[in-house]
Amino acid sequence: MVNTLSGSVSAYRNEQINKRYIRIEEVMSMLNVSKEEALEIALAAGARYKLSKITLIHKGRLVEFMKHFTKVPSSNKIVEKKFVRIGEGSMTYSIGHHRFIEMARAAGAVYKIGTAKGNTILINLEVFDEYMEQFREPPTKMKHPLPNMKGDD
Repeated sequence: MVNTLSGSVSAYRNEQINKRYIRIEEVMSMLNVSKEEALEIALAAGARYKLSKITLIHKGRLVEFMKHFTKVPSSNKIVEKKFVRIGEGSMTYSIGHHRFIEMARAAGAVYKIGTAKGNTILINLEVFDEYMEQFREPPTKMKHPLPNMKGDD
């Protein structure tokens, strides 16, 4: 048992395990922002958990909240992107290029700029997000819920 435990602890130390909660310092380095900005972003994302001596951030919620944000290189400001190109959108949603284009057209989220052969195609993420909600599966009740289980986390 000691070998198994030490192996899992060393895996955790080497960050081979995907952490669900991270500390504020990790958010600061991940987003390259100050502590105050990191705390504000985490609060806006609904990902901040204040315990008695530490503050933890729910990594999944933070990443989901930040998916439409990008950092402007010259000023290091974080801004929300409303439009993306096809390649960036398909990576953001983990959908293939052709499927993403097909769904964006169905959603009415495609903006074609210019009339020449090398047109710029942009996708409105707000419209696409609304369209994606129709594919969301409803939650199901657990057959044997755990005792003292609270809402989502």
